[in-house]
Amino acid sequence: MIEGPEDCLTPGWSGRRIPKACIIGLGLIGGSWAGALHLSGWEVFAVDPEKASIDEAMSRGWVQAGWTEMPQFLEVDLVVLALPLQVLAEGYDQLVGRISKGTIVTDVGSLKTEICEKSRVNAQTGSVDFYFVGGHPMTGSELSGFGVSDPNLFCGYPYVLTPVIDCPGHVVQKLVEVVQGFGAIVVFREPRDHDVEVAMVSHIPHLLAVALTLAAQDVFQGGGSALALAGRSFRDLTRIADSSPEMWKEIMVRNSEAILGGLTLWEQRIKELRGCLQQGDGEAIAEAFRKAHVVRESLIKS
Repeated sequence: MIEGPEDCLTPGWSGRRIPKACIIGLGLIGGSWAGALHLSGWEVFAVDPEKASIDEAMSRGWVQAGWTEMPQFLEVDLVVLALPLQVLAEGYDQLVGRISKGTIVTDVGSLKTEICEKSRVNAQTGSVDFYFVGGHPMTGSELSGFGVSDPNLFCGYPYVLTPVIDCPGHVVQKLVEVVQGFGAIVVFREPRDHDVEVAMVSHIPHLLAVALTLAAQDVFQGGGSALALAGRSFRDLTRIADSSPEMWKEIMVRNSEAILGGLTLWEQRIKELRGCLQQGDGEAIAEAFRKAHVVRESLIKS
């Protein structure tokens, strides 16, 4: 009998059994993965140090069973590493020898270069017998924890996949089909390109939100505060300043080179607008708004 590509994967990928997944980390993203997989007909298991998160996931019916520590073996088809960046590599290492040959592993980390390089080296040296495809959902919330998980969190948003060059195409396609089943828009990037691009569209916006919030606090007029006048535009722009400080310090420091490069571009645009203000050039300011409107329109339509 000639083996096809699916014979290299665990049985759930070929329909020989109900597909099974394990989510490592039941935060906002991991919990949303659990809910989305459940709605897609998967049997879902979870590992999380907080028993309360596992209990709530089970009470929602999203998870069949869970553990507060990594079990000795996981008989699943898919593992989702939904862990903080500082322990992501450790979580990856814990899978070695604990999952079946042919299991697909993905992560949801905000940075891709380090974990993808680790997986590439391991695959080339034959030290692992599972497949790894880096992933990063470009959606989320300033809130955190399983309690705010949403099975529809990924619907309509880009979901970046960063497979290493040696990863078989049929493996990548399996994960693509899962993510598209959530209603997400799959986008492929090289790991380093991903880290540079998200610096501009994700990491720098968080820095700007923090800077604007603090700057507004610094404005005093006659003993009052500008924050007392903050309306919808200010609240919308600074919403993400409420995001987890511990998570974002890791992202900012680990991706500082790309962020600094992006800040240089942003500072150049601010310098141009400052010059328009100094010269009283209203038409140049209006033209900047018109150009930004075109960019925003293309974003909304994409």
